[in-house]
Amino acid sequence: MTSVLDGHVIDLDRVQVAVDGSRWLWTCDVSESGQPLMQRLDADGTALTLPEVYVQHGPLTPAPTPTTAALYRQVLLQEAP
Repeated sequence: MTSVLDGHVIDLDRVQVAVDGSRWLWTCDVSESGQPLMQRLDADGTALTLPEVYVQHGPLTPAPTPTTAALYRQVLLQEAP
């Protein structure tokens, strides 16, 4: 699922990292106002709405995902031009 905040599309299915280094994940729930509820993965597990996270902790970027063995094989098996 995605959400749009300040014109930026945020993938709620991925862990998001705020500018301050805090890590957030969507709880699969929304607030009474319809905003996605995000839970802090480090520290005390605080739950805030997506706009609150943005205001209090800074813009979000998706956490990097590890490279899979399948991708390594695909790259290594490609023939050189």
